[in-house]
Amino acid sequence: MSSTEPGPSPDESNPAAELRKVSDPRALRALAHPTRIALLEALALHGSLTATEAAAIVGGSVPNVAYHLRTLAAHAYVVEAEGGAGRERPWKLGEVGMSIDSDDPDPAAAHAARALGEVVVDRWLERMHRARSMRDQYPPEVRAAIGYAQYVIFGTPAEMEQVRDEFLAIVLRYTHRISDPATRPEGSLPFEVLQFTYPFDSPTPADPTSSESEG
Repeated sequence: MSSTEPGPSPDESNPAAELRKVSDPRALRALAHPTRIALLEALALHGSLTATEAAAIVGGSVPNVAYHLRTLAAHAYVVEAEGGAGRERPWKLGEVGMSIDSDDPDPAAAHAARALGEVVVDRWLERMHRARSMRDQYPPEVRAAIGYAQYVIFGTPAEMEQVRDEFLAIVLRYTHRISDPATRPEGSLPFEVLQFTYPFDSPTPADPTSSESEG
């Protein structure tokens, strides 16, 4: 019987500690490719896939997809699953979830993280717009679970970090269902939940005279 209980609670003081932190610029650049991101998404949904199976899902030739899988494996994003050989060997996610830092102290890592972030956010927004345009094609119970909302919160940066961490802690209760499909309850679907947090107003341009010494 599939378990419907939430997974282990993450560290409430730092829920992101569960996630793999990727800061190697080479590893970040290796992932900043639409096909490779699509492969990680496909593996999250299907558990394990061969290059042939993955090519049928993400598109492209089998040799090309096999190359991308090997590249992902070189940076531990995916690992070999049991069974098969050559292009018919199955692959699975190395770990579920990761964190990147666009403000990494290493300029090369920060630049690579921002480039990866652009690719990822573009995919998220494209998928969100597609889902909205097809909303009427989902059954009523799925439409009832789909929501779009916007909130304005007057808070300090520290308070907004707390909001972000509490939201992440909720989501992490269900990540075990990605790596262990047997824990997915009957009727479960892969929902995507996006969170964007940013200042409502644009930053005020710095006064060019403010750094001048008075004399």
